[in-house]
Amino acid sequence: ESRAERELGVDYHQYGFDMQFIRRCRRIYRVALPPLMSGEAALIMLLLFMIFPPMITQFLFAILPGWTMKTLVSRNLPGFLYTLCITSAVAGLDCIMGGLNFFLSLYISVRLRRRLTYYLHDHYLSYKKFYYHMTQTQQLDNPDQRIQNDSAQVTVGLVTVLCIIVSSCLQIGVYTCYVTWTVGWHGTIIIYVYYAITSLINKKLMSPIVALTYNQDKLEGNFRFHHARVRTSAEAIAFTAGEEETKVALGEDFGKALRNQTTQIFKQSYLNLFTGFIGNGNTMVGYSIAALTIFTHPEYAKYSPSDLAEAITQLTSVIGGLTGSFTSLVNAAPLASSLAGNASRIGQMMEFMDVLEEEHQREQKQRNHAMDQAIGSLGKHAKVGGHVLMRVANLNCRLPSGRSIVHNLNLDIEKDVNVVIQGPSGCGKTSLLRYIRGLWHLRADDGTVHTELHLGTGGVMYLPQRPYVFTGSLQRQVTYPRDDPIAPELSWEDEGAGIVASLMEELDLMHLVSRSQGWNTNRAWHDLLSLGEQQRLSIIRVIYHRPQLAILDECTSALSPEIEETAYRLLKEANITVVSVAHRPSVAHYHSKRLLLDGRGGWTLGAAPRKGDRQ
Repeated sequence: ESRAERELGVDYHQYGFDMQFIRRCRRIYRVALPPLMSGEAALIMLLLFMIFPPMITQFLFAILPGWTMKTLVSRNLPGFLYTLCITSAVAGLDCIMGGLNFFLSLYISVRLRRRLTYYLHDHYLSYKKFYYHMTQTQQLDNPDQRIQNDSAQVTVGLVTVLCIIVSSCLQIGVYTCYVTWTVGWHGTIIIYVYYAITSLINKKLMSPIVALTYNQDKLEGNFRFHHARVRTSAEAIAFTAGEEETKVALGEDFGKALRNQTTQIFKQSYLNLFTGFIGNGNTMVGYSIAALTIFTHPEYAKYSPSDLAEAITQLTSVIGGLTGSFTSLVNAAPLASSLAGNASRIGQMMEFMDVLEEEHQREQKQRNHAMDQAIGSLGKHAKVGGHVLMRVANLNCRLPSGRSIVHNLNLDIEKDVNVVIQGPSGCGKTSLLRYIRGLWHLRADDGTVHTELHLGTGGVMYLPQRPYVFTGSLQRQVTYPRDDPIAPELSWEDEGAGIVASLMEELDLMHLVSRSQGWNTNRAWHDLLSLGEQQRLSIIRVIYHRPQLAILDECTSALSPEIEETAYRLLKEANITVVSVAHRPSVAHYHSKRLLLDGRGGWTLGAAPRKGDRQ
């Protein structure tokens, strides 16, 4: 292990060509492989069946050179032309079968990638796993790269390696029988011992490449992510004249990737050098076994020159077929080592999601138990309904540092009674919303948050300070998140935007329609919209979905006082009850109650100040 490898943090113990790799590949296959009675399964069976014709043609290629040599030595022109025609037909068939195998293997790998990627998407975006990873654990580097790049590499590699293994094992079985029959057990044993020794050396050379491949993907992902951050933060970097420091930071990430790649090239070169020696050694082994057979069997002395030429050619071809089958397995070593690195990244992601899912289920049981206890102890007072939209009972929550946010908080959020949450910076206002939303989990004795409202349209919606905008149409920015994302929606270009158009006018956003050339033209809105435009668009998004309760986290911080007043007026006209977190004193004017946090666990709940009142 070199100094560069130690500095790069290459873990040769965790990622190798070992049983853990086999287990991860087996799990990936269980996810990616289709049901037995599906069309995709039929294609896989066809691919496995298509292994046999090339195997037969390869076996014929081992025999035909002997016939050809005999016709040449005996100067038999008709026999030579006949053998040439047969060889041409076998070569044509082999080319057709090879092309079909290539197409089927790539097509099937695309279908397997589809199943694997959808599985990873489904689990990564369930139970807020992506949120816990990004905000709390961060145990996985570059999950986007694992889903996008590693899943593609691992499915292509798995199909290719599977075909090589199945084909080589079948050929080894056939050639073993033929070599044993024509040469004897001594030839078979020599070849098997030769490749057993080379396989052990090969595994020793492959294992470091697995860890380096894993690390290379990680470092390349970090480098790409840094460039993505430069793209999204271009204006901030330009304003602060941070180009030079950004170049240095990018250079450091790139330098790590280059050093790891250089080390990987050296290790890969050792493996390629060894596999080259094995390939060239096949010829020596084949001729040695053929010579041993010729010199130890006296019946070969009675052969005519043409028959002896045919026998020698067939012996070396058959022995070459057996050694070539082993060589195919050996030559798959570089591909298998890269596959092991990609499979380790996908397998590790699956294992990480399993842990998060188990934690979610355990915490869900604890929350349900705590809720049942609270309802049992409080009786009818714990029930939510009627004018009470959400009830916070005996809530105790704290920051990750351990500092208390609120102690024993009791709060009823009633219909048409807006509540503003205020306090000094860092007191935990946004963190309190995370507990209410359920992003941060309460312990069994930390109280309860209860509501009968569902998330989304007609229920409860949460609005962060920086809304989520994405590449897509302007209509999709407003309708996100839809209750049924798969269902087609009517185009506002044809049907008209209705109330949304009037809201865009009220909040001074109609210029976005002309900028995007209509409602349904895809644009990269995260790059086009300022924070103020994003916040105004999010207000329209809430009014479009018409929830009974909207919980807003500093979602008017980038708006002018006039636009802010318009936004709260529109929310009121839509009969949406609002809970706001805000720093601006003016925001309190649009609310009936104010929850004031002191940053030490204390809190007071009272009437919100009106316009003209002293704060």
